[in-house]
Amino acid sequence: MDDPNSALPSDPSVDESYTKSSRPARPRARSGARADADERDARQDGAPAKGHPARARTADPAPSEAEAADAPTPRRLSSDGWYRLKLARRLAGVAICLLATGLISHVALTTSYGQVIDTILMEGMMRSASQFEGFSTLITGIVSVPVMGVVGAIVALVAAARRRLTLAGRALGAVVGANITTQILKDYILTRPNLGVTTGAGNSLPSGHTTVAVTLSLALIVVAPQWFRSPAAWIGWAWTSLMGVSVMMEGWHRPSDVITAALIAGAWALALSPIERRPRHGASIQRAMVWVCLGLLGVAVLATLAAMWGFSMSAASPGSGYGFEHFLQIRPWRSRVLGVAAIAWVSGICGLIIHEVDRLAGE
Repeated sequence: MDDPNSALPSDPSVDESYTKSSRPARPRARSGARADADERDARQDGAPAKGHPARARTADPAPSEAEAADAPTPRRLSSDGWYRLKLARRLAGVAICLLATGLISHVALTTSYGQVIDTILMEGMMRSASQFEGFSTLITGIVSVPVMGVVGAIVALVAAARRRLTLAGRALGAVVGANITTQILKDYILTRPNLGVTTGAGNSLPSGHTTVAVTLSLALIVVAPQWFRSPAAWIGWAWTSLMGVSVMMEGWHRPSDVITAALIAGAWALALSPIERRPRHGASIQRAMVWVCLGLLGVAVLATLAAMWGFSMSAASPGSGYGFEHFLQIRPWRSRVLGVAAIAWVSGICGLIIHEVDRLAGE
């Protein structure tokens, strides 16, 4: 066991003559003349006189040039390869959401084929799911101002519990920005011209109900702690998909309305959500969501092609339902296939958007 009285090698003020078995040696007294001379020399040179050792000051020596060069420097985020990759993926996601919104809006609103496919998908969904009308009414009725206030308060409380109020500001900012963007586009910018191929209804793109559902789901995902982030993503995906399907079943919105609303919400969430490097639970389930969504999009493509096989633009008859009632009555199976296609389109795209926002946090 070390002696508590032993000298520390790094302490220059300890007398080396102090040992375990002896007391510190006292310096021998010098003659008066010699001592006075030493004191005068010390005062002139600024050094302690011999025979009167002064306690050394423990000042840190100045680092040499070599040590300064080898010292670690703070690493910027821009020099982190992981961060650069996440940032590039974020910017690419925002650009894809915006470009896809513009492309889908143009095709679905201003082209004959776009109006036909968009409307027949909704009409097939309505005919094939007529027995679930009560359920769709319940889902669409949930979206209201009080419900939005409650969910917004929950988002703020979760962020406050995690002591991350800035995170709550980012999440709620995405909610407000996306909903304002949706209303401006639908009421003041986008129009749906009557091209004579469907019922002449006004523009309903993007869907306000879907925007509310997607943005609130993404806000909860952003503020969720790591142990609940994966469940929040799957719950949000199910909720947004149900909302998108319900507004189509009610005949309020076409698939393009729902998809563009999800893309607008995704662009805002990707732009404002923080990039975080922290471990999280459910990483394998997070990856599984991508494959499920890609599988749904594959089903959507095949089902749409199968239901539209043999379709001719002459089959459109404005004034009869939404324009395709007679065409769908000839072969009733088309309605069921179109309903599956509409569900797959909406669910697959909503899931991919939620997954991309979810990926901003975690390794």
